[in-house]
Amino acid sequence: MIDKEYNNILKKYHKLSDRHILVVETDMPYSVVLKVVNLSDKIRKAGNELVSLIRKNYEQLLRTKRYRK
Repeated sequence: MIDKEYNNILKKYHKLSDRHILVVETDMPYSVVLKVVNLSDKIRKAGNELVSLIRKNYEQLLRTKRYRK
């Protein structure tokens, strides 16, 4: 039951988060394209890390609440 609640909350978060896919055509040198792709990859990894930290803290909060009951 807790997993279902968590997944529903996670789905709501993903719907409200500002992560979007943007497709753009432009004339940029290849070196600039590589920099942009590298930066977007770093942003994606940071977002994934943030979600995992939130998940870990949320699970710890639930464990603490169960313990206190």
